[in-house]
Amino acid sequence: MRKKQSKRKLPTKKKDGSWDLTELYKSGKSPFNIEWIKYSNPAEGRDQIIFLYIDKETNKICKHRILR
Repeated sequence: MRKKQSKRKLPTKKKDGSWDLTELYKSGKSPFNIEWIKYSNPAEGRDQIIFLYIDKETNKICKHRILR
């Protein structure tokens, strides 16, 4: 039996000795660009991180998520 070939490329070494990991972390399937903001909330006395989901086509904020 033959081994099934993986479509994913393995990391390769660059000339400077570092690893090229771009093939592992490509995320072209997501319709959003994700940006985050660190907000110091004085009412709760701690920092919150707000993730903004921005549409790639219109560059408008579609949704947000607050990490507490």
